Amino acid sequence: MDNELYKKMSMVMKEINYLKKDGKIEFGTTKYKAITEEKVTETVRKSLIKNGLVIFPIRQSHKREGTLSTVDVVYKIVDIETGQSEELCSSGTGVDTQDKGVGKAMTYAYKYMMLRTFAIPTGEDPDKISSAELDDKEKKMTLCEECNSVIIAYAGKTVEQMIVGSQKMFNAKLCHVCIKKMSNVGAS
Repeated sequence: MDNELYKKMSMVMKEINYLKKDGKIEFGTTKYKAITEEKVTETVRKSLIKNGLVIFPIRQSHKREGTLSTVDVVYKIVDIETGQSEELCSSGTGVDTQDKGVGKAMTYAYKYMMLRTFAIPTGEDPDKISSAELDDKEKKMTLCEECNSVIIAYAGKTVEQMIVGSQKMFNAKLCHVCIKKMSNVGAS
């Protein structure tokens, strides 16, 4: 028996040659381009429908450590004409201080499952950034002397401006949360 599922998956791969990054991520001094889940889902969905394929989650586990949520998801892809199916695995992480971490992780897992299953290039290559570069960036981060969190740009001020300002006001390198707390203490 021929595997029609694989033939249809191959058709999806033939139909979607490349997806250009359509989003811009900016926070503090960090800026980079990304591909949105919306673009990936919209593009892949059209081809899945055209080829009679459906994908849905069948198992999921998740954990949360601090603000980082991680999900491991098993999806099933099914040929609606033959019933042939395969399981596809993906993982994702999401950072959120409230209740959206798992949702963000699920979105990431789904997006990358589709990109990797159908071998869709986006122009992004995580191997282009060496671990040494990432370690060097981490070493350059300044920690708050009060709570040990990373000091980030806030309210239009650079990290350097945050540090200089907190040293002038409180004689310490402080994050915006601790600056606010200390300011409220002094105002009481």
